[in-house]
Amino acid sequence: MKLYECIVDDGTDVFKTMTAAKNKKELLSVYGGNGSFEKIKDVTKEYFTEDTPDKLASDLQKCGWGRGEIELIRALVEENIRKLNR
Repeated sequence: MKLYECIVDDGTDVFKTMTAAKNKKELLSVYGGNGSFEKIKDVTKEYFTEDTPDKLASDLQKCGWGRGEIELIRALVEENIRKLNR
């Protein structure tokens, strides 16, 4: 998954939003038709770094999540980061 920062013109307003999708084609397929995308920028690497899994695990623990859930979520994030860095 990737994270995209989008500038959208819905015909009434222009606004910035963030959307997750596998790629830009999927983003447009799923969310297209709800206005025009003026700009789409991949910001994944700005938000997900090598430190992200540790910070996420720490924050989830502080919120009372169980060890099993934390490790599963952490592993999924680590896997996504590894794929991005290939």
